[in-house]
Amino acid sequence: MMMTITSRPETSAAESDRATLRRSKIVATARQLFTENGFHATGVAQIASKSGVAVGQLYRDFSSKEAIVASIAQTDCLDYLGPDSLRRGIEEGDADAVWAWLREFMSRGDPDGGALITEILAESTRNPTIAALFQTTSGDVRRTMLAAIEVLAPGEALAQRRAQLADLALALSLGLLQRRVLDALGAHGDLIETAMRLIRYEIDDMRRATVNEVV
Repeated sequence: MMMTITSRPETSAAESDRATLRRSKIVATARQLFTENGFHATGVAQIASKSGVAVGQLYRDFSSKEAIVASIAQTDCLDYLGPDSLRRGIEEGDADAVWAWLREFMSRGDPDGGALITEILAESTRNPTIAALFQTTSGDVRRTMLAAIEVLAPGEALAQRRAQLADLALALSLGLLQRRVLDALGAHGDLIETAMRLIRYEIDDMRRATVNEVV
């Protein structure tokens, strides 16, 4: 009796690839529309129409507009925290790698991306779902920032100062991004250098404090 070999696994793989591409297209379209029109002025039907995905299919891929925002935020978070060099730098205690990441962190973000972050921040003050999402994402970023700073200024005695510096670094990064949104044509290299000098000064001061305690 001859056995019939079906192609179901290949079909499933192809369907999975199509689903991934479709979801990516929805997210990219939503990102564009949120940036151009704002969160409230962009509806699911508009996202579906512009992306070429039927509304029913979109709701099968994403349960709500907030779910699309969650996907955008997760992607952006990975972009900020994903470099393998940072992970290796933290694991190996490589200060040069951490400093390189910090400078890149301060420089990241284009005006369009910054406008979208501003939109999500504003929406988080009105929408509990978006507020919870932003809290989770910002928590991930803060934990990574703390781990990076600990490589540069280790020691249990410095925990509180590291936490304060992490919050300052995040505030500086967000402020620099907002400046790029407001002044897209401006040169912000000097501001980035000033931010890095502030961080480096505080790191050096923490390390000096540790040395003095030991002596």
